Amino acid sequence: MIRDRRIDGGKAFDWGNASGDYGRYRDIYPPEFYQRIVDAGICIAGQRVLDLGTGTGVLPRNMYRYGASFVGTDISKNQIEEAIRLSQETGMDITYQCSSPMFLLLQSRHSAR
Repeated sequence: MIRDRRIDGGKAFDWGNASGDYGRYRDIYPPEFYQRIVDAGICIAGQRVLDLGTGTGVLPRNMYRYGASFVGTDISKNQIEEAIRLSQETGMDITYQCSSPMFLLLQSRHSAR
């Protein structure tokens, strides 16, 4: 749960509680947004991309056609489940993991030994 005085009077909220709606309505970026990413040479074939805070997988799902291999992570189990569902519905082979960035950092440091 997240608490922020500036949002809804400080009441706790969890994006995971709205994952279905988030997955349906959050895909709001125009095609030009994704094209600029590709034009910068990012998220293209031959690259491995880690999307921290992937939510319902908006970025990896929209960039999938450009050929990069994606891993999307989020701290919300519900968001990851929705990302998996949406990706599987369209036949996309995207890896998702429910974890925090700190866990990934610690995990990478441990495996580098």
